[in-house]
Amino acid sequence: MDIKNNKGTEITNLDSWKNAFLEVDHEIHWKVGRSAYSLAYHFTTPTIDNSYGLQCIKNSLCELGFHNIEFINAEIEHESKFDCFRNGRIQDIIIWAKNNNQTIVIGIEAKVDEVFNESIAKAYLEAKNKWKQNPRSNAKERIEKICSKYFPDEPIEEIDIRYQLLYYLEGTIAEAKKVKGMAYMPILVYHTDDYNDKIGCKNKSAFEEFMKKMNFCSLKSSLQSTSHYHNKIDGVNVFCSYIEIEKEIKNI
Repeated sequence: MDIKNNKGTEITNLDSWKNAFLEVDHEIHWKVGRSAYSLAYHFTTPTIDNSYGLQCIKNSLCELGFHNIEFINAEIEHESKFDCFRNGRIQDIIIWAKNNNQTIVIGIEAKVDEVFNESIAKAYLEAKNKWKQNPRSNAKERIEKICSKYFPDEPIEEIDIRYQLLYYLEGTIAEAKKVKGMAYMPILVYHTDDYNDKIGCKNKSAFEEFMKKMNFCSLKSSLQSTSHYHNKIDGVNVFCSYIEIEKEIKNI
């Protein structure tokens, strides 16, 4: 599978992933034990085509009933545009795959114990304050538009789910629509030495609250460390997984 960054720089191993990452992101985000490094290690070890990361994704898709998966290409730090405003959702890595004749867009969110940012209510309050200072800011209008789609009868100030998960969903659906395919959103949680159990549990609860609020159906999983969900939104089949990666993978 070919992997590049969003500038077209090719990735062949962990070192080249680091170089490609630093071309498009900040050095402070590249640290052993944190999500960017852990994701890179997971998807380059022992090699890219036989990586633990691809096997993890393949196993989860198999549990969801999708076999014969062929990974085509991928891009780290990919921007998924989902509305008319300037900045889209930044995917930690997006993978385009095939299952027989169906295209699967896999938008991956990597975490250690980093939180899913603020709630929609808090993000909206901050956006309104920013708009008062700078009426050219689009953040307020973006939140209003996305909330009018999913929560037309609810005051935005009372919506307590995490905003990052909502635009993660919107961005991945937009990518699936482009190729008339299916959307898969695995959240990979790496239990490194830096992982904080208390924060991790809160993050998982925030994800579960989001799934419930968005009317996703819970699906069976044979693994205690993995939970699966499904919904159909805007005509797109959307599958989500919350996958906890334990420290058996050396050096993560």
